[in-house]
Amino acid sequence: MLNAYGNSFLKPLNSEIESLIYLLEDPDDFIQEQVIQRLTQIGESAVPLLDQKRVTVRDADTRLIFDNLIHTITYHSFQQDVALIANDGIYTIEDLEDAVFLFSRFDNPTIRMQPFSVLLDQMADEIALKLRKAETDRKKMQIFLQYLYSQKQFEGCQNEYLHPHHSYIHHVLKNKKGIPLSLAFVILFLARRLHLPFFGINMPLHFLVKYVTVNNDHVLVDPFNNGSVLSREQCQLFLRKSGIKFYDQYFEVASPYAMFSRFVRNLINGYTEMGKQEKARQLQELFGQIESLREL
Repeated sequence: MLNAYGNSFLKPLNSEIESLIYLLEDPDDFIQEQVIQRLTQIGESAVPLLDQKRVTVRDADTRLIFDNLIHTITYHSFQQDVALIANDGIYTIEDLEDAVFLFSRFDNPTIRMQPFSVLLDQMADEIALKLRKAETDRKKMQIFLQYLYSQKQFEGCQNEYLHPHHSYIHHVLKNKKGIPLSLAFVILFLARRLHLPFFGINMPLHFLVKYVTVNNDHVLVDPFNNGSVLSREQCQLFLRKSGIKFYDQYFEVASPYAMFSRFVRNLINGYTEMGKQEKARQLQELFGQIESLREL
């Protein structure tokens, strides 16, 4: 749109945003508060320039100011997108992937998730070439797991277990480290592309996946420990040592929504442990909205 002088209205707005961003690093708290208030009023139009500046900021405290401001500005649109996901429902693994990908924006509002979807596509193509050599469906399972854990070197995280970075799929795909559920997501999202019969198993304390052969053999796989195969007895022993009574239902296939629920609860627990109570509160609020929409 042009003003009376034939100039774009975007130019003075961008100029104002650039000036405000410069003042955002002012040591005067009052000035900083006024700048934050004005940038919040401007809204998402300010986000591209804020994000561009954020990348160059080295001071951790200043970067946190940028992170929090971008999060605040974009939170409403994120809520709206979460509501759309909730309205559509999370019924399939593809729905689950969309929901998990969407929640990466809670960690980084300006992230582009398409490269990570493309990465999964490329990985699936690589595995597909290897699967052609498999003579049995069990061999397919072995080739798949060897690719993921030996060739690509995905592994369970060894410290800061509850840190949200170990739950968000973009961090897991980038760093190749995660907790049982997030590593199971990698397996399930790849398996969907390859039409392999992997399923989530919502066992307490330690999420598992199950591979079902054409002979209806159910093979339990530990996504956290290099895709190792577990027996039902080993799982029962693990639960008993953890003081948890065993029920057969623990080995039933988890619904996509049940896996998504566990994913969000892991994030809430992670932010709570880090002392980021506001992030935990927002996630609890979002999850409550999703639950209420499901009940309609």
